[in-house]
Amino acid sequence: MVAGTGLILCSCASTIDVTRIDVTRILEKKLYRSEDYIIYKLPGATTPSALAEKFLGDKNKSWMIKEANSDVPFSRGRSIVIPLKDKNKGGIYEKGFQTIPILTYHRFSERCTSPLCVPARVFDQQMKYLKTHGYHVLNPSELLAFLEYRQGLPKKSVLITMDDGYRSVYNIAYPILKKYGFTATLFIYTSFVGVSGTAITWKQLRKLKAEGFTIGSHTVFHTDLTKKKEGETKNDFLARVTRELFESKKIIDRKLKQNTFIFAYPYGRYDQTTARIVREAGYKVAMSVRRGGNPFFAHPLSLRRDQILKRDLRTFISRLRTFNQLSLK
Repeated sequence: MVAGTGLILCSCASTIDVTRIDVTRILEKKLYRSEDYIIYKLPGATTPSALAEKFLGDKNKSWMIKEANSDVPFSRGRSIVIPLKDKNKGGIYEKGFQTIPILTYHRFSERCTSPLCVPARVFDQQMKYLKTHGYHVLNPSELLAFLEYRQGLPKKSVLITMDDGYRSVYNIAYPILKKYGFTATLFIYTSFVGVSGTAITWKQLRKLKAEGFTIGSHTVFHTDLTKKKEGETKNDFLARVTRELFESKKIIDRKLKQNTFIFAYPYGRYDQTTARIVREAGYKVAMSVRRGGNPFFAHPLSLRRDQILKRDLRTFISRLRTFNQLSLK
């Protein structure tokens, strides 16, 4: 049985040890199955997404099939490997471990004067780079599953976030993201939504949510949650921080009919008290703007993000570090 399986695997790019696969033949020599793998002879041209939906029950797991067959065309007569189990949920390898970069943007324009603004052509160039170099753009649910050691992620995974809630996210960034098949996570402060022509509206946020974007909280008034205001007592300060965190979630939940579980600290600042109230408010993930990537063992309420402030592609690429080299022998 193993010898026959080896003949089928000879056209695959995957480096699976066939001597460890105890396969059972079904479907008239077209499909072989063990507890860990399916070895499938394609009856026609298809896509990893279609195969993931058929065999794994989730088209978003297509990356597992892609990485197991990196150089194999998905055409009629080709034999491919379909992994049935995620055996590396933490992204840990002999030479190091996986990290997830989180990119942070604010607003967009055709011409920019502020470092917090990214020109449309530059953002298009950056998204094109992600697409052509095989990056998988995550949603926060995938990231949370990784942090909780429930699900592995593609080796080149990245999360795109956009803070504050500027309308240029909808008018400029959204069409570019859609062009490349990507989505993003928006962190909005609710008092800003719809107040002027520069702010995104609730209608636009509902549209983005329907398109697969995630909407998270950035408080109500975008105030520093680590500093007391002049004349503010400790109790008044704690009460204000609590309102900022609880009320913003309540508003977003009601407006978008969701359970908001992701939060970004205004100015990226937090402390133990802030993180505690964030958890009490019901958020499961919270983000700063401290630079660096996030391994599976990162604390979910103090994740790191890289603000995209410079406009050259070389700097952008330097923010896409997805692996931390460390000998684990």
